[in-house]
Amino acid sequence: MKDFAITATRDLVRAAERLEALNRYADRRDQLIGALGLDSLAPTQLSRIFADDDQIHEDLAWGHLYVAHLAQMQTLDASLSAEFRRAA
Repeated sequence: MKDFAITATRDLVRAAERLEALNRYADRRDQLIGALGLDSLAPTQLSRIFADDDQIHEDLAWGHLYVAHLAQMQTLDASLSAEFRRAA
């Protein structure tokens, strides 16, 4: 599975773009797996698919939290910067 490295950047826009790319990847992957049919796959292939599914769901969950965190930090930074300018 491709590593989308959502948490490897502290830039809100880049992290959001990476999260959206992971969302698109997950959707396309689900469509492909649905078209294949799980009955025709070997047990080792199924195991790998389910492991990747777990990783994708975890990355999506953490990615949403991380993007929200970056947005909050950006808002806090703007607020503190404004306060420091007024105090100076």
